[in-house]
Amino acid sequence: MEILADNFIKIYESENPLVIGCYSPGIIRLESGRLIATIEIGGKKTHPIEGPKIESDLGQSQGKVFTSDDKGQTWQHRADYAIAHARPFIAGKSVYILGQAGDLNIIKSDDDGVTWTEPVKLTNNEHWHQAPCNVHYANGNVYIVMEKKVYNDINGWNVNGVAPILMRANVNDDLTKRESWVFASELAFRDLIDEKDLDYFGVPFYETPRRTFIEVSKGRPCHPMGWLETNIVQFVDPDHIWYDETGHTFHLWMRAHTGKTGFACIVKVIETNYNTMVTIPEK
Repeated sequence: MEILADNFIKIYESENPLVIGCYSPGIIRLESGRLIATIEIGGKKTHPIEGPKIESDLGQSQGKVFTSDDKGQTWQHRADYAIAHARPFIAGKSVYILGQAGDLNIIKSDDDGVTWTEPVKLTNNEHWHQAPCNVHYANGNVYIVMEKKVYNDINGWNVNGVAPILMRANVNDDLTKRESWVFASELAFRDLIDEKDLDYFGVPFYETPRRTFIEVSKGRPCHPMGWLETNIVQFVDPDHIWYDETGHTFHLWMRAHTGKTGFACIVKVIETNYNTMVTIPEK
């Protein structure tokens, strides 16, 4: 057997991987050539993480950011922050890291990742989710998707009650300010699809109650159908059936949770004017 990444370089390694794991990697390249990498560490509270962190009944998590000026050969740890599901991106002359700590939180660097602001909340008393999915640029704006937990009545993994929210901001604005962002309308999986009405073979693979999970076998739960981990796609091929010549239609590509792998969900967002983005099904 040949190891594909035989000559890999470690950016970070957990001191106790059985208890504290590493998640959610992200990386960007600045114009200077500097690389900025982000990760998240987390695990059980029986082994406390030092520094800023998110704590909940499920455990603890902490974000970390690193920089490299030699094409990734060596890395310097720059900061820790209490944000999860984050990804780095460039907008104007600043670098940002956007994620969630329940509410949406963002931090900013104006010196190419050397120093960072304290987290700034973009929402209040909300619950968000995501993975470090892609960042899209178009029309002088940056586009990012985060997933809002619209419904909180699921006993278990709540992908049934989340809505992918496309967020847009002008790249030259201060993106630590809530007023710099336009949020698309909410469309939760539950509001669009009732799995009881589906007649697809094997979708869902296991029938579950509407608001709780079933145990397929010992230690193997299956939760109600839903979607998550959203990426942005904009079709630029004029011959594609979903191409929009105005440049104001974006498709959201999501992993479908059906109890089985290999399925995706797609919706689209249309910019109807400068302050409004509408999320609707793609047909």
